[in-house]
Amino acid sequence: MKKTSSSDACGLTFKGHSNEKNFVGLSVLDEYIACGSETNEVYCYHKSLPVPITSHKFESINPISGHSNSDDNNGQFVSSVCWRKKSNVLVAANSIGIMKLLQMV
Repeated sequence: MKKTSSSDACGLTFKGHSNEKNFVGLSVLDEYIACGSETNEVYCYHKSLPVPITSHKFESINPISGHSNSDDNNGQFVSSVCWRKKSNVLVAANSIGIMKLLQMV
């Protein structure tokens, strides 16, 4: 993910999340940027830093057995993120419909 300046020059490249083949969602609130990742995690960046200030990994669920699996994300990814207006609360959901309400502290 890249932040561009008004002259369309790349000002900052945000690193840490993975986004090669799936739409992973992105939401901006004031100086914070939240985005999903193909690693089944949600990342939060401050607009002035190229690395995440925090992240949260979703538990991976095997779609056949329904059991959790911490070793493999089973192709799951965080596909939707949205900040609550004027708040430090973020709603995030992954590709199999698990939703989480997260608070940045």
